[in-house]
Amino acid sequence: MITEDLTQPSEALRYFGQVARHFRRRARLTHTELGEKLRYASALVGHVETATRIATDEYTLRLEDVLDANGLLAAALPMLEAERRRAESRPVHVFVVEGSVEKMPEPMAATLLRLLAKGANAAPTDRRADG
Repeated sequence: MITEDLTQPSEALRYFGQVARHFRRRARLTHTELGEKLRYASALVGHVETATRIATDEYTLRLEDVLDANGLLAAALPMLEAERRRAESRPVHVFVVEGSVEKMPEPMAATLLRLLAKGANAAPTDRRADG
């Protein structure tokens, strides 16, 4: 599994994504082609490259093998583990609204709590024009 979205990816994670992108481009592969070779969704390839997801060890080792990165990507495994621990230690606020569960980053959760405390409607209104 790949760790959930990050709100503030570290420099190390962004650098890992740039290195992964470099090796993908060197291999002349698209996100879709690399995803097929890795047996992961193409969107996930992009998420790892843009540091919005943290790659698992399995993903990283497959990436290392498919892109023939000479150990450079595998060398990042300890850093990726540290990033996963950092991401897991951040608080996650969960709200149940009309039977659905939503995960929110802390600033958004604080804003919602303030609105709820004031009695405001927390759900955004549908702004589509009736037609």
